[in-house]
Amino acid sequence: MAMRDYYNIDDILAGQERVPCVLQVDLDGLGSSGSGTASKVHRNARWALPYWMADRLDEEDYVNMEVSPLFAKRATRMYAASPESIQLRAICQYYYQFGMQLGNVVPDISLVLRNMYMRRILRVAHVAQQGHNVEALEFVQGLDKTELRMLKLCQQEQSAAADWQQNKAYTLKKASAISP
Repeated sequence: MAMRDYYNIDDILAGQERVPCVLQVDLDGLGSSGSGTASKVHRNARWALPYWMADRLDEEDYVNMEVSPLFAKRATRMYAASPESIQLRAICQYYYQFGMQLGNVVPDISLVLRNMYMRRILRVAHVAQQGHNVEALEFVQGLDKTELRMLKLCQQEQSAAADWQQNKAYTLKKASAISP
């Protein structure tokens, strides 16, 4: 089971991503026969379950969790070819956090995530320093939540550096209790 922060809303939302699973047991009453009555779901049926549920059911051997299409070999090769051009928000808003949760399911996922992040974060820092243009706007619209947080931090630090250079960062003011 992947380590998640119980109180982190981003981890909770990342765990909502669906992963393909194959049922390992027959289940009564979970299927739908179309007439409104519950039917049996047979072994080897394929389901897409939220990761948080699939992970637990996989531990208990009720399902066999498969690699998410987001991190399949074909997808990771595409990401490696041109990571800056990928619209991660359209693929998965919590791409990096979901990928970290899949660490025990997908081999070498940490390497894929690291390489992609390192190439994209350079562009994020460049956008934060250079301001906005049409090309930068398209890139920013494709950032996932982790990259958006980094962009905001870079912009705040850029603003703080400008304030420091103009001697606005640390100004001493007279306390209201001392003022006449």
